[in-house]
Amino acid sequence: MRKIKKIILAAAILGLLFTPVFAQTKTVIGVTLMSLRHPFFQEMKTTLEKDAQELGVVIRLTDADFDAGKQVRQVEDYIQQKVNGILITPCDSKALAPVLKKALAAGIPVVTVDVAAEGVDVVSHCASDNVLGGKLAADMLIKRLNERKVSKGTVLIVDHSGVTSTQARIEGFKPAMAKALPDIKMVIMNAVGQRDKAMSVTEDAIQKYGKNLIGIFAINDDCTLGALSAVERRNKLNTISIVGYDFGDESKAAIDAGKIIGDTVQFPSKMGLQAFHTLLDYISGKNKNPPKNQPVEVGTYQKDGFRDSNGNRMN
Repeated sequence: MRKIKKIILAAAILGLLFTPVFAQTKTVIGVTLMSLRHPFFQEMKTTLEKDAQELGVVIRLTDADFDAGKQVRQVEDYIQQKVNGILITPCDSKALAPVLKKALAAGIPVVTVDVAAEGVDVVSHCASDNVLGGKLAADMLIKRLNERKVSKGTVLIVDHSGVTSTQARIEGFKPAMAKALPDIKMVIMNAVGQRDKAMSVTEDAIQKYGKNLIGIFAINDDCTLGALSAVERRNKLNTISIVGYDFGDESKAAIDAGKIIGDTVQFPSKMGLQAFHTLLDYISGKNKNPPKNQPVEVGTYQKDGFRDSNGNRMN
């Protein structure tokens, strides 16, 4: 009996000793998102956390809050922690490049999501087809201006400069507008992707261009809502047509109320999961050669509902 008790006790001690070791073998992913003020990234965060829990993966998720310096420090912390991989939406495509190269040099694979890092050979980049998304926004605005029989004037693009995804949206928007309405002038003002700054630059544009300001393309949801606030304050809803990008609950309400023409719609949950699983498959060895660029579908939302990129109705 004593011998049996000793065996049981030894087994229990071994169990206590080895349990922490197993726990430490869990995959740990460092995630830093551009800003959790934005519903887009809130949705991505919720989806990533749920999926990680189901998979038994540890994620350490931080909010850069539009601060590139802060995000650099977050990545440096992940390097010090020796995480198994990093998933990031860079606040600034150029500013984050050096620290991401440092992570890669330390043997930590990196996947970018939504916004690319310039000049960095990451494992993969997962983002919406933003050039197509910009064209879809232009198509919505062109249709409205044609309905209003307006072919001359100024269109304001409310931008977030230094971010590859928003530059791609403009790359899709401008040629489509120029081809359809060649007499329209387009001007770009930087709002750093933030609502209050978008309201401010839109007010400046209204003051500067007066009656010639006929339309606005805002490159994310916060910029769209900030621009709308400025247009409403100046009682210009009947003369300035607004299209946006990203789509959230407030934008939907404004579209349904007829204040915004429509939004290009992204799917942050799908984008985040695609990036997350690409990174996990790379770490596990399941797929060491994923595509360098993985485009994610986009669509539109207007008062008549959702449509895919081909104009077909979606549920």
